Amino acid sequence: MVYVPPAENFDQAIIFARSAFEGDLTGIDKSRISFSLNVLANGKKNSVNISREGWSTVMSHLVQYEIVDVHVQPEPRVSGPPPSYRSCSSTKKQSSQSSSSAGLATLVETVE
Repeated sequence: MVYVPPAENFDQAIIFARSAFEGDLTGIDKSRISFSLNVLANGKKNSVNISREGWSTVMSHLVQYEIVDVHVQPEPRVSGPPPSYRSCSSTKKQSSQSSSSAGLATLVETVE
């Protein structure tokens, strides 16, 4: 556990985390670093993630010395090429395109 100054924004929080946990976060892409708080809700302790957009709101309500946990999310796994799809016959393509266009026309008329 390491205390650091409160970060003004999410990006600064990542910089502080990397500085405090240099050995653990070296080479970790910033998109994999996340933060959470432990909260008591309905009598249960839960970990709640802090989003980039919610950072300043959450930080403005923290009590002095409240702890923000740092997490490293797993690397996204790439498992080869996407599956192959069967080709549709040209009649199926034409009828689905016609019905899609008709649906869009109806939507546009309704909105206007």
